[in-house]
Amino acid sequence: MEKNLRVKIARRKYPGIFEADATPFSSYASAWLERKRATLARSTYGDYLSIWNRYVLPHFGNVPLCRVTRRDVEEFLGKLPDISAKRKNNILVPLKCLFNEATRRGDIEEPPTEHIRRFREIKPFADPFSFPEMKLFLEHVDPHYRAYFTTAFLTGMRPNEMIALKWTNVDFGMRCITVREGRVRGIEGPPKTTSSCRDIDMLEPLFEALWKHRQEARPGTTHVFSGKTGRPLEVNNLRNRVWYPALGAAGLRRRTMYQTRHTFASLMLSHGEDPLWVARMLGHAGLDMIFRHYGKFIRNRSRKDGGRFLEGLKDAEACTP
Repeated sequence: MEKNLRVKIARRKYPGIFEADATPFSSYASAWLERKRATLARSTYGDYLSIWNRYVLPHFGNVPLCRVTRRDVEEFLGKLPDISAKRKNNILVPLKCLFNEATRRGDIEEPPTEHIRRFREIKPFADPFSFPEMKLFLEHVDPHYRAYFTTAFLTGMRPNEMIALKWTNVDFGMRCITVREGRVRGIEGPPKTTSSCRDIDMLEPLFEALWKHRQEARPGTTHVFSGKTGRPLEVNNLRNRVWYPALGAAGLRRRTMYQTRHTFASLMLSHGEDPLWVARMLGHAGLDMIFRHYGKFIRNRSRKDGGRFLEGLKDAEACTP
């Protein structure tokens, strides 16, 4: 705090000196990202580097770091191409981190991103499959990828976890799938949260599907799921070349591929499975996400919520003289 105050006073007293020695944004940004390289996941570093080169550096270029204002940042955000709000927020994250660190180091007086709000993201709603829809989809999907989607529906695993799954993490003896990795932008690494590292129970239909898939796999195959040429799967190709065509062939409405995860959760909960077990299978740290996203499916049981209260009320009224 004292250093920042000294810098602020010095800037006002000797503005010419600071203007002459001002570091260009591009130089500072490149140095900042290099410092962060050791602490960032490889996929995160790759995403930040892409954001820097594609969006940030072309706009701010050699503008002195100390000259960047809130208006400049707002102008930058306003000129971003027609991309999703989520992507814009992802671009804003490293920019805010850079200016916050520059402030802490005393390189600038205050971060111009301090009062910049995140873009409002429209969260996709859960649109799960019914049992007949799931069966219909699996009948129409390319047979090479049937085991993949059977696993997706019966475990709720995320796409990035599935494309990184290796046979060494599939235990047929214990009927368990161990999730320890994910693949993002072609880079495999541990999940971002400890709760995502988990052991998933292999239900009987899944055990049979994966056992059959194992017998048909190429000798020496490392990954459980791969393309027809044996190369690792890529989510965008899988979505566009397999998922959407199968939906169309089955006559099902268009959904995101992530709905396989929602389908697992909704079907398990609506059939009375323990929410704690479902949360563990999905890799959630607690029940908060379960109640927030799948609350209506938990209520969908033979007994409606409030039933025990009404029974107690009737017993109390019967005992009243």
